[in-house]
Amino acid sequence: MTRIINGFLVLVSCATLSMLANANTPSKSDPARQDPYQIIQETTEQVLAIVKDSKDYYESDPEKFNTQITQVLDSVIDFESFTRGVMGTYASGQRYKSLKSEKEKAEFRERFHRFTAVFKQEIINTYASHLADFNGGEVDTLPPRKGDNLSSGSVTVMQSISNGSGKPYLVQYRMRRNKAGEWKLQNLIVEGINLGLTYRSQFTEATNKYGGDIDKVIDNWTVSPQQLKK
Repeated sequence: MTRIINGFLVLVSCATLSMLANANTPSKSDPARQDPYQIIQETTEQVLAIVKDSKDYYESDPEKFNTQITQVLDSVIDFESFTRGVMGTYASGQRYKSLKSEKEKAEFRERFHRFTAVFKQEIINTYASHLADFNGGEVDTLPPRKGDNLSSGSVTVMQSISNGSGKPYLVQYRMRRNKAGEWKLQNLIVEGINLGLTYRSQFTEATNKYGGDIDKVIDNWTVSPQQLKK
């Protein structure tokens, strides 16, 4: 399971770095910018180079590396959609509409934004710490499958990564185009493990543990390999 988690941490950052680089492309009609398959492959190559360079300074200046990862993830992952999926009914529009007072609605919005911030920071910290230990590997982004349709605005990009010690990891990137025409990462499935559902299960367990007190769930939330292993 640790092998799967480490592969996930690396590959998430790969996708985000490439999209960040392509986001600076002047022409929005650039097919390289609009193609999620090419975006992910190019990102992988960039990330491996960045991780390699970080070996020279990470021990003395880990904050530099963390800052780079924060900028990347913050710009390309749709954290609000990811958070809604993790919180489930506790962040649903139906629950919000059922609230009677403006105070209740304001508290609902505040909890959602607070959890989004906590969730994002925990993920970024976890990714950064594991990326620093990555020693490289061979990555192949698979070509579009029959039936894939970019015009639908949603596609799953398949990728395999091998470090030379056994069967390659299989990663599925769930990509969706937003209203601005940008491809955003919304979820991943690593070796058959759906990370969105894994975090949602963790949130549900925490909700049960704290008797439905979402504030306590947020205050005690952590994202760690140990929890994913559980």
